[in-house]
Amino acid sequence: MQLIMNILDIASTLAHIPLLSRLKKGLVFRPDEFPDCFGMRVQLNAKRVPERTAIIFEGKTFTWFEFNALANRYAHYGISIGLKRGDAVSVMMENRTEFLALLVGFNKIGVISSLLNTNLTGESLAHCVVVSKSLKIIFGSEVEPSVRELRGQLTLNQERDFLVVPDGSNNDGTDWAVNLSAGATSASSIDPEDSLCTVIGETALFIFTSGTTGLPKAAVLSNRRFLTAAAMSSMAGLKCTEKDRLYLCLPLYHGTGVMVGMGASWTSGASIFLRRKFSASHFLQEVRDNGCNCFVYVGEICRYLMNTESLKTDGDNPLRAMIGNGLRPDVWLDFKRRFKVKRIMEFYGASEGNVFFGNLMNKDCTVGMTTNEVVLVDYDIKEDEI
Repeated sequence: MQLIMNILDIASTLAHIPLLSRLKKGLVFRPDEFPDCFGMRVQLNAKRVPERTAIIFEGKTFTWFEFNALANRYAHYGISIGLKRGDAVSVMMENRTEFLALLVGFNKIGVISSLLNTNLTGESLAHCVVVSKSLKIIFGSEVEPSVRELRGQLTLNQERDFLVVPDGSNNDGTDWAVNLSAGATSASSIDPEDSLCTVIGETALFIFTSGTTGLPKAAVLSNRRFLTAAAMSSMAGLKCTEKDRLYLCLPLYHGTGVMVGMGASWTSGASIFLRRKFSASHFLQEVRDNGCNCFVYVGEICRYLMNTESLKTDGDNPLRAMIGNGLRPDVWLDFKRRFKVKRIMEFYGASEGNVFFGNLMNKDCTVGMTTNEVVLVDYDIKEDEI
């Protein structure tokens, strides 16, 4: 019996070789001047599968054509208020379609989006704006109180450099800021010419660490790094195409949510069911109702789901693959059995890190392998030397 199991394991491993070969070809080195970015990938989806769904959020659906058009309006509006290639803006907003369209639109014109944690206030928040050298702060009306406190602490012009994106009808108290949504309404929805000039060597995003050992620190994410993570997620992790749908409830100001989750969507054409925040009680029904067959996780979300009441019908869902990090061995196998998930790509990496491991071969309870060349060394902390 053990021999048979070993043979089956070897066979399942060998079955991944064609995938790894395709991934290697997709990650071939390209010079920094090579034109490519996630904004361009969204633009291509709008041409290739324009009528397919891109995003479902709080009852509203955007096709790829509609989502790309919204991103273009933000891009053209950004140009009209003086933003240019290489400039940085701070973006502070809860998960929603407008947040994503802003990132895509600005990426097309080479403007760097500095992603601010929506829980930040005071000194930490001001630090993130200053260290990123942001020329503007774009915020959702849902975080207005935190941003309002900054007005007297920064050198930004209070009348033109604070721009609000209303959260539905929630626009209370934001009349002091420029209404970006209103301004972008009349902007062009045509792809900006600059989108073909954005290259993979340019900086796309600043993503901040949690700041547990001091103030938050910005990791610099190039288009190359973003697209590499996105390709790993879409091709090797979820194996998704425009026919798939991802369930995404992680905060988009972190790398797992925006690079692994949205990156997989933008590079493959897969649609996203986007949630503002995670809810264990709504998860399974939303997965079923929206046909989500892929899931982007962090380990503790899976633990929360395992702590909900177990029902015999839990395995009756469309989920087939999931990708994320921090899934502990004591949760892994039970989660896989209960929810009938066939593929889990656990990865190890960080926005500010220099190496990535991924469970490309779907081996239980492992972070798998890496495409990086690595050397394991002993490090003497006391003497601060190798």
